[in-house]
Amino acid sequence: MQVPPSLPDTRSASQVTKGLDWSLPVSGLPFEDISAVEKYPSLALRPSSDLLIGATQIRTAKVELSALRSRCNLQDDLTTDIEYFLSWKHPRNCRPIVLLLRNCLRLEAAVLLHEVCFIWLGTGLCCGGDSAGDGLLIAPAEDRELFLKRAIDELLHVRRRFHTVRIRIKAAGSGTLADSEASNTSIKRVHHTVKHRLPLAANYADMMAAFGLRTRRSLRTKRRQLEAVLRPAFFPRLAPEQAFHVMCYLRTRSSPSPKSTWYFESRRNFLQSCEEAFSMGLQSHDGTWLSILTGWRKGGTTYVDMQMNHTEFKRESISAVMRAFLLEHEIHAGQKEIVFVGGCSALLERYCTPEELVADLLVHRHSVRASFLSKAMGKFCDRSFRDFIYL
Repeated sequence: MQVPPSLPDTRSASQVTKGLDWSLPVSGLPFEDISAVEKYPSLALRPSSDLLIGATQIRTAKVELSALRSRCNLQDDLTTDIEYFLSWKHPRNCRPIVLLLRNCLRLEAAVLLHEVCFIWLGTGLCCGGDSAGDGLLIAPAEDRELFLKRAIDELLHVRRRFHTVRIRIKAAGSGTLADSEASNTSIKRVHHTVKHRLPLAANYADMMAAFGLRTRRSLRTKRRQLEAVLRPAFFPRLAPEQAFHVMCYLRTRSSPSPKSTWYFESRRNFLQSCEEAFSMGLQSHDGTWLSILTGWRKGGTTYVDMQMNHTEFKRESISAVMRAFLLEHEIHAGQKEIVFVGGCSALLERYCTPEELVADLLVHRHSVRASFLSKAMGKFCDRSFRDFIYL
């Protein structure tokens, strides 16, 4: 089901700001917009927004969003790339959403979210931000908190399409939201520390020496055992189409729950559109694909955001073996660190540095629909997912 986007909001500035206290200076406008402002002066004081729902609608704004990323100096942050955003899918059935925030006709910021769905029916609950608080907001660095407050107000109080926003952000910008709580809105905040940056040694031997005994056994011994039995071939540069076929093959053979083919098609589009993106594969001598890993490289840093492993070889520690191949390859390529975008496994997390402070924010507008959803999740959803949403 494709949900059409909402019409741009045309409420006055005083009405829009009723939910959360914020003020927004008018920025410079493109040449083609100046005549509109001169003809209708009230436009200069009228913030507006567009809500794009679903991949088809979001791609119509791809050029405008790319220009915004460049203006905000975020062109190197691929977590805000639209193709990457569309290829990143929450474990649950979710619908991608982008909220465009404007001053007059100029796009000033964009918020990237996913709405939690059941059988493709929207619940009014949306989530955003990866494990490190990235991939959520395209905005100038100095105005990020301002635009985030405006976006939450827009979603919860102006459009009223959503009743709950659950986001993870850098902890530095989490305090101001709690100070701006509206009368019918509750805000819950939980802080976490994240370690997902692994510094790389000058060579593979030194890297292994820096690990503890258990980690070395998982990475080195398991790899030798696998090489002796399955004689795997490591492919450091899979073509996007080949990577797509490997992901489809592992779709029903990996855990957690299988992702949709649509997700893999989006991932293929990202691999094709981004020069820095890569995918690696591990294949047994009999042609069985054991593991696939994807990411991108920027300025000496390797970003790893997805790994799928064949569940029938869990005892062989396929996940650890694949990461051993990854470490060896990236060190040989001269990379300085690996960033695990989706969070680091317990095996390597203890060696990651530094600790980064992030905050989970749950902003909730009280409503009958929200109360019903909370009760339904408590009855029909597993506890881990319920706790993830409601902190």
